[in-house]
Amino acid sequence: MAGLIRLIRCWRAALVLLLLAGMLWLASNHHSQSPAGVLGLFGFGLFISLGFILFGQQRFEPSPAKPSDEDQHLA
Repeated sequence: MAGLIRLIRCWRAALVLLLLAGMLWLASNHHSQSPAGVLGLFGFGLFISLGFILFGQQRFEPSPAKPSDEDQHLA
């Protein structure tokens, strides 16, 4: 269980490293060394970076239900 929790905590870092490795692999391709390829890599990197900046704080777990007034006597 502890390994699963550790994996959940560091999945963003693993995703960043995977994207970085993919960008390096794409950059080494001879098609990417043309001006259009460089612009495409820049656009893709900008898209991914803005996605992390804008949506990185959102959680995908469902939020816990708020207790209602009727359930307060159970607490």
